[in-house]
Amino acid sequence: MTGTDHDDVESDGGQDADPSEADEIHGYAVDDGGDEDPGSTAEDAAAEAQSLDREEMAELQATTEVVESPVVKTASRTVTPFVVAFGIYLTLFGTSLPGGAFQGGVVMASTIVLVAMAFGFGPTQEWLDGRALAGLFILGAAIFGAVAFGALLYGGDVLELFVFPLSVENMVKLVEVAIAALVAGVIIGLVVWLAAGFGEGGESI
Repeated sequence: MTGTDHDDVESDGGQDADPSEADEIHGYAVDDGGDEDPGSTAEDAAAEAQSLDREEMAELQATTEVVESPVVKTASRTVTPFVVAFGIYLTLFGTSLPGGAFQGGVVMASTIVLVAMAFGFGPTQEWLDGRALAGLFILGAAIFGAVAFGALLYGGDVLELFVFPLSVENMVKLVEVAIAALVAGVIIGLVVWLAAGFGEGGESI
C-alpha cells in the first residue's frame, strides 16, 4: 500500500458519518426512542383523573338526568304486595315447610330495594322513615328477648319453648317473626346507608 492510499484511508475514516446512515445498523433502521418517557402517558392520565374533586363529581351527578320508566314503576307497584305476602308465608310456615325467618326477612326487605331501583334511592330515602326502620329492628329484638328470657318466669331455661302456655309451634312462629323483623331491618338499613354514600372524611351522609 502506498503512502497516498494510506492517506486516503485515514481521510475516509476521519470523515463524519452520514446523518441518514447514523440510525441504521446493517441496513436496518434503529429507533432511539427520543426523549419520550414511557410512563409519562400513564402519569398524565392519572393526574387528569384526579383533577376532578368531590365537588365537581357532585355537580356532575346533580346534572345527570335520571330516566324513569313508567313500566318499571307500574311493575314494582304491582309486584311489591305479592313479594311481601310471599315473605310472610316463608316466615310463618318455615317451621314445617321450606323457608324460615332469614329467607322471609330477606324477601320482605327486597321490596324496599325494588322500590328504590324503580323510583330512585333519593326519593326512597326521603320516604322511608328512619324511626320506623329503627322501630322494626327494636320490635324484633324485643320479641326475641321476651321469648328467650320469658321462659325463666315459667321455671324453664332460656329459649325453652315447652314451658309456655301456647303450643310449641306457635312459639316457634313467634320467634321466626322476631328474627324476620331483625333481618329485614338490618338489610334495609344497610341498603339505605350504603346508597346514601359517604361525605368528607369517610363519614356517612
